[in-house]
Amino acid sequence: MTYSPPPGPPPGFDTGVRYAPPPGPPPQKYSPPPGPPPITAPPQPPPCQNATELSAYVRGNLVILANRGWLAVSLPPDLESVYATLFAESSVFFELPPDAQAKRDFAAPTGKAASDEGFSDIPGEKQLITLRSELKTPPQLREAAKTAWNETGKLFLETIHDIAESLDRPLDLFDGMSVEATNFSEKDRAASLLRLFRYNRPGFDENGGLGMKKVVAEGHKDLGLLTLVVGQSPGLDARDPATGQWVSVEDTPPWAPRLTATLLAGQTLTYLTRGLYASGIHRVSVLPSTSPADKYRFSLVFALRPAPKSTIDTTKFEGGLISKFPEERLSLDLNNFPNCSMYGQPAADLFKAIAKKHWNVNIAPEIREQQKRNLLGGAVSARVDDGDRGAARVDGEEAAPFNEGQEEEPAAERLG
Repeated sequence: MTYSPPPGPPPGFDTGVRYAPPPGPPPQKYSPPPGPPPITAPPQPPPCQNATELSAYVRGNLVILANRGWLAVSLPPDLESVYATLFAESSVFFELPPDAQAKRDFAAPTGKAASDEGFSDIPGEKQLITLRSELKTPPQLREAAKTAWNETGKLFLETIHDIAESLDRPLDLFDGMSVEATNFSEKDRAASLLRLFRYNRPGFDENGGLGMKKVVAEGHKDLGLLTLVVGQSPGLDARDPATGQWVSVEDTPPWAPRLTATLLAGQTLTYLTRGLYASGIHRVSVLPSTSPADKYRFSLVFALRPAPKSTIDTTKFEGGLISKFPEERLSLDLNNFPNCSMYGQPAADLFKAIAKKHWNVNIAPEIREQQKRNLLGGAVSARVDDGDRGAARVDGEEAAPFNEGQEEEPAAERLG
């Protein structure tokens, strides 16, 4: 038996009630931004228990180093102990009175070469000592500096091999120019350097409150292949090329104070990889004192540079992911760096070519300001901490600071 449906529409159907659409236009849909999503690193690098774990972490994050030019790393306990010893010895040295025999015996040259080698005092900013051989290192620093140099060099050699492999090039691509990595020479002056800093913190203001954060080294890029910066307390800022913002890379939880370390790619590496590894832009900005005992920030920098007697032939770098270099040969007279190639030319020529376009961040303010004025008529893209540029030796010093108004060259997206 079947039944007919009840008369009329189902209950609630088409009752005549109408609702207005929501206010405003309908939501718009946008296409995703072009290219892959931005590459990000963990906010804090994971702890490393030994050198093998540290090298593995760097190897696994080379794409971040290539794109940003910098990578924060954690120090294994044995390497942290090496740096802690050197910090303790440097603190004692810096605390010596200005006329102490050790400071006089190992004083740096004056003027534009003040950061070249030896001890230098920039009043109101920092004290520093640059070490390039045992002979020119104060006896109280010698053993700790030698150990730190050679142990850091092992990390550099592992990393430079991994970089060559990431570019699909032979592992020994950089070996000829990296011989100083684990050789803190007794007498021969190295192109690479170990530099110890004691930065002055801003004191209390006239109202008894904390002073302002102070930039004591302008934004810059390093000159060489790789640099490791180790800090006792926050102060190193690195520029994030994706956002253009400064990132404080040495922040650590207050309940877990430790030494921090940051690996930086330098302009020599950027040039030899045709921009696949960007140079890391960084600066130092010290925080105010929190107590009379907290007057200084200590840090150390180890910069690996091509050995002065090494030669560079860019045809050996071409291939794999590295594109062909321009035909024109590097010329100091033409001032054509970086749009040039090199054919059996000394690494010293590359240092000088970079140095010609930069000024020094680790000399007296009045001298570096004069250097800036002298360069304003040319193509000034950055500043370089460079000592005496005599032809007999390699003196292109560290730190090629960045001209804030200039657009950065992009890191290649092909590196994987």
